[in-house]
Amino acid sequence: MTAPRLGQCLLVGLMLAGCNSSNTVDSSGGAMREVSAPVELVAQAIPPVADLPVPIGFKLDEGRSRYFAAAGTRYVDHFYKGGADRFAVGRFYKRHMPISRWVAVTDRFVQGDIILDFEKDMDRCSIIVCKGSLFHSTYIKAKLWTAGRIQAPSGQSPGGGRRK
Repeated sequence: MTAPRLGQCLLVGLMLAGCNSSNTVDSSGGAMREVSAPVELVAQAIPPVADLPVPIGFKLDEGRSRYFAAAGTRYVDHFYKGGADRFAVGRFYKRHMPISRWVAVTDRFVQGDIILDFEKDMDRCSIIVCKGSLFHSTYIKAKLWTAGRIQAPSGQSPGGGRRK
């Protein structure tokens, strides 16, 4: 290869390397290495439960999920399957739950599972992100329930009968 041709190839290679600005160089360990920015997941526009965000690419497993609402209370037990990295999913929930007014209570990593607990008004929510199967690398178990005393509708006594 001639010197001008080699110079052109080197110049093109340097230009292409400079185009990828999402990567940085880490030299803290002595040797230089390229480090990519972490993947940030995006929320579904219309999740199955309005105030419970779900990352795009995760599907509700209806056969393993349930939902119940009555008298101002609700119980959600949803199971989602997807292919994103578990830690990216954990970061997703830490970032998106506060947008729906959820307050983080605990953040745990237990035997490979990421367990996040949130509170909002009278509701509690537990998100468990765990290793999936061959076809879906990550599972999300989302449990949401109303905690505390349920308020009786106005005009009724706590026993259920009408007031006199």
